[in-house]
Amino acid sequence: MDYIYSTENADIVVETRGKAVCNKVVDELVALRKEKHMTQQDIADATGMKRANVARVEGKKFTPTIDVLMRYAECLGAEIEMKIVEKK
Repeated sequence: MDYIYSTENADIVVETRGKAVCNKVVDELVALRKEKHMTQQDIADATGMKRANVARVEGKKFTPTIDVLMRYAECLGAEIEMKIVEKK
């Protein structure tokens, strides 16, 4: 399956499954956070998460739910859009 998601900057197609998809989304969100000069504490305050949990997500020590990823993206002014496309 191909997983397609969009950030504020671009549409990205990830041809992989499971945790690797989540890791790619997290990498994009972290890059966007840094580009916007926001701290992990800024994300924690905006999402209602603890800063330590934001660090765990970013350090890939915790696999977040899609809800957590969407709240994270929202506070960055981005959206995550996913589709599952059947392989031909």
